[in-house]
Amino acid sequence: MTSWTRRAATAAVLVTTSASLVACGGDSDTGAGGDSGSASAFAEQDGAAIRDAAGDAMGDLESLRVQGDLTVDGQEISLELAASTSGDCTGTIGIDGAEAEVLSVGGESWFRPSEEFWQAQAGSQADQIIDLVDGRWVVLGEDDGFSEFCDLDELLDELVDDSDEDTTYETGETSDVDGTSAVAVVSTDEDGEVSTGFVAVDEPHHLLRIEKTEGEDPGSVVFSGFDEEVGASAPADDEIVDLDELGA
Repeated sequence: MTSWTRRAATAAVLVTTSASLVACGGDSDTGAGGDSGSASAFAEQDGAAIRDAAGDAMGDLESLRVQGDLTVDGQEISLELAASTSGDCTGTIGIDGAEAEVLSVGGESWFRPSEEFWQAQAGSQADQIIDLVDGRWVVLGEDDGFSEFCDLDELLDELVDDSDEDTTYETGETSDVDGTSAVAVVSTDEDGEVSTGFVAVDEPHHLLRIEKTEGEDPGSVVFSGFDEEVGASAPADDEIVDLDELGA
């Protein structure tokens, strides 16, 4: 792949890692969850215990939907993605308003950018590539960032990572998040960056939303579709093009 593709792919990888605005750890022995006695008791626990309960719940998932709007290294990123631990995924990513569809099925991955995306990312090669692709899905290799973007295992690993011992967690208020009662957990890292995660009060204690309104790279990410079918289907052969084979 040429350098413009790698630039776009790098942005997609940044979106994936930026989804862990709040790190949710696992292996808690604090009694978070069903042993707490009631939903209200769960919401009154300390922030680290709630974080750990969310980490356990997210780590058990086999599929997930992620929607978000973020700023990453000065770029406006939007995403809507459904992915499974089996490697299937489907969705879109937008970079500064230009969108590309992303698709992965059975170990193979493709993306289908809009003309605006090609114009923004391919520079002087854009018109040539638009003609070559002709609206088809572009084959992605294992080393291309968009395929990593569809790696739910990697995303969940980020979300359940509890290796940052310098981050503090404080329990906030309980509120409604898309019809689900959720308790806020405010995290502050060693650099003073503050973000808020909203964890379902009732079991399973899924992480429902992350917001970062202060510091660098603000944004929000919403998680839903827990263990729902992804429904990704591979494109037909005549809808696929491999730019490497075409020398693009």
